[in-house]
Amino acid sequence: MEKNSFLLLSALILPFLGAFGIRLLPGRFSIRGGFLVLLIQLFLSSSLVKPVFILKRILVLDAKNLLFTCDALSIIFALTSVFIGVLIYLFSTGYFAGESPEEQQKFAFWGLVFVGSMMGVVFSDNLISLYLFWELAGLCSWRLIGFYRKDDHLLKADKAFLLTGAGAGFMFLGFSYIYRFTGTFSISHMLYSQVPQFVFVLFFLGVLTKSATFPFHTWLPDASVAPTPVTAFLHAAVLVKIGIYGLARLFGATLIVSGNVMWAGWLALFSSFAAGLVAMKETDIKKILAFSTVSQLGFMIAALVMFNAIAVRGILLFYVAHALGKGCLFLCAGMTEKIFGTRDVREMGGLMKKTPVLTYAFLLSMLSVIGIPPLPGFFGKLEAITGILVTKHIIFAFAAILTSALTLVYLFRLFRYVFMGEGRETDFDRSGFRPMNVSIVILATVSLVLGIFLVL
Repeated sequence: MEKNSFLLLSALILPFLGAFGIRLLPGRFSIRGGFLVLLIQLFLSSSLVKPVFILKRILVLDAKNLLFTCDALSIIFALTSVFIGVLIYLFSTGYFAGESPEEQQKFAFWGLVFVGSMMGVVFSDNLISLYLFWELAGLCSWRLIGFYRKDDHLLKADKAFLLTGAGAGFMFLGFSYIYRFTGTFSISHMLYSQVPQFVFVLFFLGVLTKSATFPFHTWLPDASVAPTPVTAFLHAAVLVKIGIYGLARLFGATLIVSGNVMWAGWLALFSSFAAGLVAMKETDIKKILAFSTVSQLGFMIAALVMFNAIAVRGILLFYVAHALGKGCLFLCAGMTEKIFGTRDVREMGGLMKKTPVLTYAFLLSMLSVIGIPPLPGFFGKLEAITGILVTKHIIFAFAAILTSALTLVYLFRLFRYVFMGEGRETDFDRSGFRPMNVSIVILATVSLVLGIFLVL
């Protein structure tokens, strides 16, 4: 087997092998074991960068006609997901320190399977394998949202599974029509094929449910019942970003839709604006961030459906910026919850004086998600809006700018509640905070360095 194909195969199967391997470890060592597995996974994924970006090669692994490929789009999503996964696991060594060994092993196992499902989606060149890994990600989210197995948690996990599963069913129906019109399940073999608008509608239903866009957005804020590392996985590393990848892969870079799909862009922008308004009134810190994710996902989908190269490039950059920023924000939220013993922002305050490290990480990540220069979120949003303007959709671009302005309002409101003012006295246990601090500082600093690099 060629070296590059072996690397690709290893990157595909390592998370699953690691997941079953840590079941053999004592529970208290399982998260550390998962952390090491993801470090190796990050090395393997990084090893694919050179042949893709420098040698301009697309790697193909043919396993009995089930094709897997690696190109620039795959690498961007794979590296981002794994890098954030590494830091989530590092964070979790402190966050789950007080949990039972069984709970720690449960998170370590399902988190690795979650990452493996993302690798399967982004490296799939076959619609069938893409669908299977897409659904596996939904299964993992169901198990992780209902992590503590409480009745109300299970109801919310079931809601997420049913909504995303129903959308995936319509998407699979769309795949059958794609096969009918193109004669192949291989994505690379259907390049520039034209499909009717109703095929896009069927696939778009899968995107709307998986990426929590109106009217299927409600499951994502409800998923806030899960532990913080799980919500970071859902919002930043894996689940909701699968829909963005699928849209970029199939209709941003492969198929051509006959007919106008601007309605999809307007629906996504409405979802983005409405979620921003809700975030301005919400008082639960994790739900504020969840509605923020719904809003940013709507923005990304709205720009992607322009099918404009500039807009797509901008959204890919903003995807990276949002993943880094929102991952850090959720981890910060988990720390504030431990500090204050509540998720109600009205009962917080004063952290700027007490926890400068947490303030640094939260502020930088927040500014990147908002789109403040020189952080990477600014360049991603700027290029995405430029791509919209190039298509001469002026009113649409203005609406996109308006939704971005909302992000500034509700995130600064959140920052004021949590970090400014005198706040209330709290006697919180700092044990376990060191790995958590390391994780959030790395995420925030990478955002800053990436933004400076883009300026230069």
